[in-house]
Amino acid sequence: MEFESEVMNAYMQLLVRDFNAKSTDRAMAIDTFEMSNIWKRKQPKVKLDPHMYKYILGIINENHHWKLTVMIPSQKKALLLDPLGESSTDINRCKDVTRAFMRLRGINVSRWGCDTVPHPSQTDSTSCGPFVLKFAECILKGENCKFNTSRKGVGEMRRAIATALLENTDDLTEVCHQCGQTDNPETDEDVQWISCERCQRWYHQSCAKHMMESPHLCLACNTDRTARRERALAR
Repeated sequence: MEFESEVMNAYMQLLVRDFNAKSTDRAMAIDTFEMSNIWKRKQPKVKLDPHMYKYILGIINENHHWKLTVMIPSQKKALLLDPLGESSTDINRCKDVTRAFMRLRGINVSRWGCDTVPHPSQTDSTSCGPFVLKFAECILKGENCKFNTSRKGVGEMRRAIATALLENTDDLTEVCHQCGQTDNPETDEDVQWISCERCQRWYHQSCAKHMMESPHLCLACNTDRTARRERALAR
């Protein structure tokens, strides 16, 4: 139910890609790990020229909770959108860290500010990920942050995000799910493959030596099988 950083980063890249394809302005997304470091006032490893972008978006993870910040260099301001609501302390912190980030990259920050925009709030403990991604989508589309926050509405947001990621995922059917490589007929003509009997994913035998004994289960399925057996014994 809780979105991992891989999901947040991947979907943000899709949003930015679509914005850049349709607009004469440019946007970019900072990796969640780097943005969280910026939030912690650590030295970020981000190379960019802010003058090139209308929006610089970054998703912060703090105490297993996602927040969105949007830097707008041309307007000398940042936005902070927190699904649980923005405190004055966080608004000031956002102002300080984004101003410092911009100053190091040649932006005049003498009147740099931070604000938020009206948005709905999450009513559970696990939906901050979908909310933050929806906030980013609304900002990039120039729309008000208004959307259905009912249980059904959040479920539809999750489904839309999952569908978009699946539709834009590379075809992995011809690669080994252990090493991520295909076989190369020029150098590895005799490569042998083995399929997990449960999830049907394929692996090089050399990468999955643990699957030589029956049943042929990959690490993920074998771990799940063991966990289910332990839970059954515990009952």
